[in-house]
Amino acid sequence: MTLAELGKALGVQLKGDPEYRIDRVRDIERLAPEAELAENAVYFIETPAVHKRHPKAAERGALLVPAALAERFPRCLIAPDGDARLVFIALLKLFDKSPCFKPGIAAGARVHPSAAVDPTACVLDGAVVMEGARVGARAVLYPGAVIEPRAAVGADSVIHSCSVVGYDCAVGERCILHGGTVLGADGFGFYDRPGGRYKIPQIGNVVIGDDVEIGASCTIDRAAIESTTVGAFTKIDDQVHIGHNCQVGRYVYIVGNSAIGGSVVIEDGAMISGMVIIKDHLRIAKGSIVMGMSGVAQDTEPGQAYFGSPARPARQMHKMNAALERLPELLVAMRREKDRTPAA
Repeated sequence: MTLAELGKALGVQLKGDPEYRIDRVRDIERLAPEAELAENAVYFIETPAVHKRHPKAAERGALLVPAALAERFPRCLIAPDGDARLVFIALLKLFDKSPCFKPGIAAGARVHPSAAVDPTACVLDGAVVMEGARVGARAVLYPGAVIEPRAAVGADSVIHSCSVVGYDCAVGERCILHGGTVLGADGFGFYDRPGGRYKIPQIGNVVIGDDVEIGASCTIDRAAIESTTVGAFTKIDDQVHIGHNCQVGRYVYIVGNSAIGGSVVIEDGAMISGMVIIKDHLRIAKGSIVMGMSGVAQDTEPGQAYFGSPARPARQMHKMNAALERLPELLVAMRREKDRTPAA
């Protein structure tokens, strides 16, 4: 499309030749500082710092920039200050080539007669919808997706290949489950006594709120008795484990390779960074941040950042790490002082 057509689609002003052709989006951070932009491509520059790293950005191609930077470039789309990231998201959607499927149940899908599948939903070849399950309007089930008995998938949700929504579990509206994710595996519950190990039945379920996205190869275990829950707008990265009975709030981020023990409560707006381990039965307070590769062994305070293993408040850890750097010289000084001190 032309620069003018793109500007109209995004609802923004433009600067430069309105007939300039745009056929793709490129990532400016992938360019070497001395490289020129590709022709017929549009790049996003959000801050002066990015422009400083790419001084030749004004010479070729086209840019999407906030209004405060527009005077620097001869050919650009101009987003309102403060909304540049939202316009960039809209730009990516225009060039998104995600597959789009027609409604209906494919011949190679297996849908139990007692299941309720909305006529506008799409069930692709190899997907399985078991007895009593419900699939909402415009939902999409990819090949190999399994919706177990009495499970529910809300409207406009997408269940990718090899994902499982376990029996009696529920997925809200506009959710995405990426490939290989399993909701509703049994929680890790056992009772040992001399001569035997007994499995504790896990008779609860998993309930996922609206607008939740769960990455590939994640596992969220069903509760022992009631529900393991994930609140609306929470985003979970790939390869995350959430144990049974957990209560994850709204607008939470959980980054890849994190493992959350059973019965943990994560309150609204918390952020769990990558490769974090959280001990069972803890409370991660509202708005708190756990930094990467931390091991959490105690409750957190609202709005506070934590890191380390065991994780402590960030200010405390910075002081401890600063002191640790001085430890070798302190040990040397202590030995010298000891050598100077006469024996009693």
